[in-house]
Parts: sequence; structure tokens; C-alpha cells
Amino acid sequence: MQEHNDLAQTNNSETGTAPLQPMDFTDILDGMFSFYRSHFQLFLGIVAVYLLLSFGMEQISVFLLEIEGMSSTSAAVFIVTVLFSIVVSTWVVAGLAYASAHIYLGREITPGLALQRAWQRLGTYLGSFILWALVVGGLTVTVIGIPFAIYFSVRWGLYALPVLFEGATARNALRRSTELVKDTWWRIFGIMLAVSLISFMINFILEVSSGFLLTWMGVTETETPTGVLDTLRQLFLPTPSEIGWFSYTIRRLVSLSITALTMPIGVIGSTLLYFDLRIRKEAFDIEMQVRD
Repeated sequence: MQEHNDLAQTNNSETGTAPLQPMDFTDILDGMFSFYRSHFQLFLGIVAVYLLLSFGMEQISVFLLEIEGMSSTSAAVFIVTVLFSIVVSTWVVAGLAYASAHIYLGREITPGLALQRAWQRLGTYLGSFILWALVVGGLTVTVIGIPFAIYFSVRWGLYALPVLFEGATARNALRRSTELVKDTWWRIFGIMLAVSLISFMINFILEVSSGFLLTWMGVTETETPTGVLDTLRQLFLPTPSEIGWFSYTIRRLVSLSITALTMPIGVIGSTLLYFDLRIRKEAFDIEMQVRD
């Protein structure tokens, strides 16, 4: 399998890694931040690709939309921008997952190698993501489908590393996630929810703080909002016509930087959860000791 090839080609460096043993909730949370702190430069090198590509594409698309207004061209620009953003973010998340797994296993990895391996599996990874999103998104259309959407989002939520390490196909990655989550759904749900909330709150606090700080410093100027919703929209989704191109560029650069810096948190948490389940259910720790 792809997992065996990848692990065989790496070096046995034991710095900054966690022991191969089952982890409880606090171990996963602690590992999330300790991994990020110990390997900050590695993760920074990966998310820098997201920041540069997303910022560049967004500036070009917003400029074209401001010129064209509402037209068929603007619709095409919007669609291309959305598709580009999905591909870039998925690629970078896959690179983060690959890097996180190698860190956990005590292997040497570089940003370039992580992104290269992620790119090689990007088609399959995107396929798994699309299948997951279609089912989960489709179920949320109706109120009665929301509980089922939550159920399948957790059941299939660990598809990343089966694709990246086990060489699974898009459909088999979802089946593999089902095998790992089976009989532990509520525990996985609780951990995933906690990790998501922590990542969201850090991002939200930094976004709000930076927005108010930039406004207070006079770096960005906004039109007088007409209400609470308008205030929130101008804080998170301003337009160049409202705040000017310089202010918009600074605001978006800061916002995308915050998003990029918080991306690894959830990915590391999911990676640790994946290995925890493999150790508990498949004695992966013993397998790795025998292999090494």
C-alpha cells in the first residue's frame, strides 16, 4: 500500500513527536498545540502557499468583478474563483495532514515534499471530499436531514489519511473512515466538535481583534454601517467600493493570514485522532515497532 512506501522512504527522527500509544481527549488537544508550536516553520511553509495563491486570485477576481459589474463575465470569474479556492485549500489541507502524520511518526518532512505528495493524491482526495460534501450538504437541505448530516459528517470525516497514506480510493476512504469510527461515534463526535470550536474561536477572536485594531489605527476606513448585520458584514466581508482598494487589500491580507495560521490546528487534531483509532483498533503501535 502507499502507506508502506511512504514510511519506508523517510528517516527515523524522534524529535518533537508523540509516543505511539492511545490518546485521550486532553492528549489530543495538547498534542495539537505542541505539534504546531514545535514545527511552526514547517506548517508555515505549507500554509504560505494557501495565503499567496488565495490572496493573488482573490485580488484579481475582485478587480475584474468591480470592472464588469453584474454580467456573464462576472459570473464566470466568480465560478473560477470558487473552484480555484476549493482546489488550493484542499491541496494545502492534504499537505498539512501528510506533514502532521509524518511528525507523529517521527519522520523527516519538508513543506515541499508534503505538498508534492499531497498533489499526487489530490484527485482522489478531492473525490472523497466531494462525495462527503454532497451527502452531508444534501442532507442539510431539510430540517429532518440535519441529524443524519451530522452523523455522516463524523462517520466519514476521517477520509484524509486513508487516501494519503493507505492509497485508498475515494469511496474506499469513506469506508475506511467508517471502520475506524465504528462503535466510537459519540467519542469522535465530541473530539471533532471540540477541535472545530477551538479552531473557530481562535480564528474569530483574531479576526475581530484585527478588524477593530486596523480601524482604530486608521489603516482601514469604512462607511457608516446601518445596523448590526451591516457592521458584521463590513467587518468580515467588506468590498473595495465601501472601504477603498488600499483598505480592502490590507484587510483581506490580514484575514487570509489569520485563516492560514489557524488551518493546521484542526488538521493536526484529525490526524492525531486517526492514529489514536488505529492504535486502539488495529495495534498500529506494535505494527510500527515491528516495521522499524
